[in-house]
Amino acid sequence: MEKENAHLPLDSRDVKVWRDEHLEKQRVAVVAEEPLIISVNGQRVAALMRLPGDERELAAGFLVSEGIIPDFSAIYTILHCNNEVDASPAQDDQVGTTGRNRVDVQAAPERLNPEARLDVLRLVRAGCGAAEVNPSVLQHTPLASAVTFDAQVLAAAGKGIRDGQAVHMQAGGTHAAGVYSRQGECIVLREDIGRHNAVDKACGYCLLNMIPLDDKLLLCSGRLSYEMVNKVLNLGIPVVASISSPTGLALQLADAGNVTVVGYLRGSRMTVYTHPERIIFPADGTLL
Repeated sequence: MEKENAHLPLDSRDVKVWRDEHLEKQRVAVVAEEPLIISVNGQRVAALMRLPGDERELAAGFLVSEGIIPDFSAIYTILHCNNEVDASPAQDDQVGTTGRNRVDVQAAPERLNPEARLDVLRLVRAGCGAAEVNPSVLQHTPLASAVTFDAQVLAAAGKGIRDGQAVHMQAGGTHAAGVYSRQGECIVLREDIGRHNAVDKACGYCLLNMIPLDDKLLLCSGRLSYEMVNKVLNLGIPVVASISSPTGLALQLADAGNVTVVGYLRGSRMTVYTHPERIIFPADGTLL
């Protein structure tokens, strides 16, 4: 297997395809997958399996959305070594030692969450949450935001999310997450093999660029489980939507945390599960 595309994180592979009662040889694109080690103040705290790219955004979004760091102001520096080779001795950690697979974060020690257990390395596989189900996540302080969104904005965002997925269009196998303004502007759209990583990359971009999240819409391509809503609460995002469905525990958390959850955002259809007062529907009942 070899890298074929210099600007997209894609590999290629020779395959055999059975179609129309005969066998064909083809060369197809497949998404790349590599580990990323995140260290905080010299302590390794997470090993994420991710789609290469946007590593600084991914680290920032992960640390804040998982509650390891309370907000971005606690971070001093985020260093990604890009494609440089790590000169340190092998660590036999089975996740690689190249610089592009490592992000080093320096943060205010007194601002770190003492309950985050930085001494425990989190191995987060693509598509899996970093945390276990814990009733304590239902004790978030509810968001204060009273922002509203036109249903037309959500419908347009749902239709357009695929247009920005360059990797998915060539190889499939990725999730997407986008952050949108009340006017429907797509501020950032990110892809990854893991839906959690896609959210962390998109929101990390906003954190790094000092873009407030308390009046934004987060749109995801995958299932909205409780840990996704937990991320939204930690980030202060009032509205989260998906083209897929939410889970029951996610809705419990959203109810308690004053988060609006919209599922099955497809075409002119959407289901508003919690806090529907934030979504303004047209008087004539028609969407795009």
